[in-house]
Amino acid sequence: MFLRLTTLAVAGALTLAACGSGAPTTTERPWPGSAATHPGRGPSHLSVAGDTQVLPLNLLVAERDDRLVSISPRGQIVWQLRQGDPTQVFVSRTGRTLVITESQRSLVAMRRVDNHQVSFVYRRLDEPETAVETASGQVVIADSGSCAVVLVSPAARRALSTLGGAGVCVHDPPRAFAHPDAAFPAADGELVVTERDPAWIDVLSARDRVLDTIRLSGWSEASDASAFGRSGLIVAERRDPGAVEELDRSGVPLWRYGPSAGTGELDRPALARVLADGDVLVVDSGNDRVIVLDPKTDAIVWQYGHTGIAGTRPGYLDDPLSATLVPLGGA
Repeated sequence: MFLRLTTLAVAGALTLAACGSGAPTTTERPWPGSAATHPGRGPSHLSVAGDTQVLPLNLLVAERDDRLVSISPRGQIVWQLRQGDPTQVFVSRTGRTLVITESQRSLVAMRRVDNHQVSFVYRRLDEPETAVETASGQVVIADSGSCAVVLVSPAARRALSTLGGAGVCVHDPPRAFAHPDAAFPAADGELVVTERDPAWIDVLSARDRVLDTIRLSGWSEASDASAFGRSGLIVAERRDPGAVEELDRSGVPLWRYGPSAGTGELDRPALARVLADGDVLVVDSGNDRVIVLDPKTDAIVWQYGHTGIAGTRPGYLDDPLSATLVPLGGA
C-alpha cells in the first residue's frame, strides 16, 4: 500500500555554475537557497516584452540536448549544467536537489544543485517518465514501460510500494495503468496519474482508492496532468497543433487553449502548470520555448525561447521537456 503522499513542492531554486564544469560554485551568495536561486544580472533575454514579475521564482528547464538551465523571471541564465539525456527534471522540497528521470537508461537520479554530486540512483525501472520528491522525502515515479507507479525511499535506498506493473498495461487503476506518463502528488495525500494510451487522468486517495477517473476522449497523447486549486486539473495535449486544458474532477472543461495557427499555436506541449495567480506555465517543446498564458485573455504574457528556433545562447532553448519553479528552500 502506498504510504501517505504529501503535496508536491513545485517551486525551485537555481545556481551559478559553468555549463558542464562539474565543479561546485565558490561565489559567496547573499541570496537564500541554492545557486540556482540567484536573482540574475545583466540584460533580459525574454522573447516577449511581457511582465518580468509574472514568475514568482526562477525556472529550471530541462532540454532534450542534455542541458539543465535555470532562468530568472527577467530572462537571465543564472545556472546551467550538462546532464545526460534527461527526460524530465523536478526540484526537491529544499530547492537544493534535482530529481532526474532518464527514460532511455531506465533510471532515476538525484543530483545536488551546488556541487553536482549524484546522491541517489534507482535503476529497477523501465522507461520512467516523471519522478517527484514528496514533502516527506520519498520519490514517486511514473514508470511507463512497466505500466507502474513506484514509491521509492532514497533514505532506505529501495522501493516502498508499487501500484500496477506485472506486465499488465490496461486502464484499471490502481491495479493497472495504461503506460503512465506522469504521477504527481496533490493536496491531502492524493496522487494524479496520467495514462497515455488510451488517455485517462486518475485521482487516487492517500490510501490508493480511486476518487476520480476521467477519459480524455479523442486525445492522441495526454501529458503530465496535475491538480490545482480545490478541485481543478490541468493537462497538455502533446500533438501539433497541441493544446492545454483545465477541467474539473468530473471531466467538465473549464478552459482550453489550442489555437491552430499564429504565434500562439502550440507544438507538442509537454507540460502545463497553473501558477498561484491563475496564469498558466506551458513547456512548448516543439516550438523551443516556455511561455506563460493569461487564461482571461489567452495572451502570452511571458516567453523564454525564440519560437521554432532552437539554440543554447542566452534567450534560446532547444526542445525543452520540463520546467519547474525552484523554491528558495532550506538546507
